[in-house]
Amino acid sequence: LEPRRSMLSRPGIHQARSEHVMAANVDQVVIVASAAEPPFNSGWVDRVLAVVAFSDLDPVLVMNKRDLVEDEPPELAVYRSLDVPVIVTSATKQTGIDDLRAQLVGKVSVVMGHSGVGKSSLLNAVQPQLGLVVGEVNPVSERGTHTTTASIYIPLAAGGAVIDTAGVREFGLFGIPERDLGWLFPDIAAFAAECRYGDCSHTHEPGCAVQEALVEEHLAAFRFDSYLKILESLSERK
Repeated sequence: LEPRRSMLSRPGIHQARSEHVMAANVDQVVIVASAAEPPFNSGWVDRVLAVVAFSDLDPVLVMNKRDLVEDEPPELAVYRSLDVPVIVTSATKQTGIDDLRAQLVGKVSVVMGHSGVGKSSLLNAVQPQLGLVVGEVNPVSERGTHTTTASIYIPLAAGGAVIDTAGVREFGLFGIPERDLGWLFPDIAAFAAECRYGDCSHTHEPGCAVQEALVEEHLAAFRFDSYLKILESLSERK
């Protein structure tokens, strides 16, 4: 009903050509992933980053459950090199909570993540009086249970607000043309300008600077793999 200055969308749940607006009038998207239980999923992070870039919003990557692994996932170094703010936390050990709280103050933030990554636990740590319900991770499937079943707008005592979304297992891209996908990956776009063809898809064309960068290891293989999977999904939807 009110004017929208920003919007975060995905394809409709029951009809891919319809738009499901997850949140509007927000400043940043907080992408919560876990180091383990469930394992870190860079492909999902890359999907959300592409949508955030398309929506002209600011991303923040929070890797929770740091206490469950000996070393950080190596992908975090790549995200830092792309100027994505990365906050490493452990809700159970209360580490990184001050950094997360400072990132949320004065902004409207959408908090997104798979079920079980600890979104509700983190928000309870940021503002203890919230009392959000916390679920357990299935030890067999390594998936969490849906404790948040609808998006909830939560004002923060320190200023700003968070929109806690229901845990998502799939996150599609709505309204993004195939030809524009590469420009939503800044590491791919950095080389795409040197491709022989202006409409290069970076999949098979001769003189592709992106493919050359991949071979020379100037481009992270997992990022290019995410690009290919998203490109395939956009082609199938079309």
